[in-house]
Amino acid sequence: ANNLIFSTSKLLYKTKIVFTMHAKKTQLEQQNIGDPLDATRVFNEEHGDRIPLVLVPGARVCCSCYYHIPSGVNTIVHVCGDDGFPDGMAPPGIQMCKPWYNHVAYMVTQQSCTYNAPVKSCPTKDNVMVDCELTLVFAIGPDPVDVKNFVYNLGALKFNEFLAAECEEAIRQLIRVTPLSDVYELRGSSSQHVQNVLKVLDDKFKEFGVTFSKAAITDVVLNDELRRILQGTTEFRTKIRELDKEHEHNMKLITYDYQQKLSEKERLYDRRLQDIEADINVALVNRKKEIVNAESRREVATTKQEELAAVSKKRAESELNVAQAKAEQENAKLLAIATSNAESAKIKVDKETEVAIFESQQLIKVAENKALALKTEAKAEGDAAESLKVIREHNLEMAKLEVQESIARRAKIVISGDQGDSLINSILDKELLTNNISLNYK
Repeated sequence: ANNLIFSTSKLLYKTKIVFTMHAKKTQLEQQNIGDPLDATRVFNEEHGDRIPLVLVPGARVCCSCYYHIPSGVNTIVHVCGDDGFPDGMAPPGIQMCKPWYNHVAYMVTQQSCTYNAPVKSCPTKDNVMVDCELTLVFAIGPDPVDVKNFVYNLGALKFNEFLAAECEEAIRQLIRVTPLSDVYELRGSSSQHVQNVLKVLDDKFKEFGVTFSKAAITDVVLNDELRRILQGTTEFRTKIRELDKEHEHNMKLITYDYQQKLSEKERLYDRRLQDIEADINVALVNRKKEIVNAESRREVATTKQEELAAVSKKRAESELNVAQAKAEQENAKLLAIATSNAESAKIKVDKETEVAIFESQQLIKVAENKALALKTEAKAEGDAAESLKVIREHNLEMAKLEVQESIARRAKIVISGDQGDSLINSILDKELLTNNISLNYK
């Protein structure tokens, strides 16, 4: 009952459809024709529920020396009962100079064929009888080997019987495992079950050169009584849906009022939270501002102290440079004074030395002159009188002693070297120098 109620919404639309299910299965045939050129026309004509797959042309007359093969069909030619083209199909066109026993044996369509297989009274998983129609699209070939396998090993009549049996068996198995609520879901070709049926058919007939390209369940039909029951169930289900929608609408109104009140409270709560967060942010901003101000004041004070320290350092360095400059000036001044004093003292000593030397030289010259005069006088007196010798010598000796005494009184005169020796030799006599003379300086 639950499955029927659940499926009524799906089946309501289906029960209003005008059913076009075929009354009987498509018949696949092998037909006889006269001229091979009629094959294309026969394959393209509408034959109702019959589809010609293989055409057999009539025999040629004995006097015939040519025949035609139309394009668009797979043609098998026999020569005395044997295949005239064992490696492929006979080429289209006119075949000239061919004897009568060389003829067209079979002509197979190259078109894709549509096969309709209606199946009556298929029981579902719920044991409800339904009618179902399976539509297949297949083609023979196009490989020449497949075409010849179909003609020689299967044929159109056997293929028609086997395909009808396989389709009915596959549809009945498929419907049997499907509940009534899902039967209409089988319509079309997108169902996995339909694709499985297509694969099974393709595997079975592939060895005979038949390839199935598409399979679809085109229609599923229920009987009239069941349709009426399901229609009533669908109406009841519709009323239930309306009540459900009304209830859902009322619940939405209640939920909306609740959500609106809840939203107002949440907005009030969010607004209070925002105010608190704003106060917190303002306090944080003020604290950051105070921190920035304190940091700026600290940096200003530090900068000022660094500037004062730099000024003091510069001032101390300048004072040190001034003191060093003054000390250097004083040092240079004292050095200049000392140097000038030393130079003046040196000059004075040099002058005094020159004066003393000059005086000594003059005294020496005077002494020499006196000595020479005395010698002259002594010689004259010596020549004049022998008796005055002792007196003269005594006077001479006394004169030398006086000269020596005057020289000795010059304590600052230093007599050395060759000039000193010559000076002493000129003043003193060798005999006097060889004698022991003691000079007493006071």
